[in-house]
Amino acid sequence: MRLIALMSVAAATFVAACDVQPGDPVQHALRDAAAARQAAALKTTEEEQAEAAKRASVTSTAKAGDELTRLIATRRQAVADTRALLDATTDPALRGQLTGDLKAEEGRLRALEARRNDSL
Repeated sequence: MRLIALMSVAAATFVAACDVQPGDPVQHALRDAAAARQAAALKTTEEEQAEAAKRASVTSTAKAGDELTRLIATRRQAVADTRALLDATTDPALRGQLTGDLKAEEGRLRALEARRNDSL
C-alpha cells in the first residue's frame, strides 16, 4: 500500500515537473516560430521608426541651401559612377544607353548648379 502511494506521488511529481501542453507538438513549434518572427519584426519596425524620427528631425532643421548642396553632390556622384561604368563596358548597346544617361545626369547637374548660382 505504501509503495502504491509512493508511486502515485512520484508519478504526480513527474507529470507536474513536465511542461505538458495538450495538442500537436508540431503546432507548438510552429506557434513558437511565429512568435519569434513577430518579435523580430516588431524590433525591426521599432528600429525603423526610430531612424525615421531621427531623419525627420535632421531634415526639418536643414536649410534649403544645404539640401541643394547635397543634391548637387549626389548628381556629381551619379555622373562619376556613370562615367566609370561607361569606361568599364564594351557592350555597344549598354554604352549607348549609358551615354544617354550620362548626358541626362550632366544636364540635371548643370540645372542644379545654375539654381545654386542664382540663389547666391
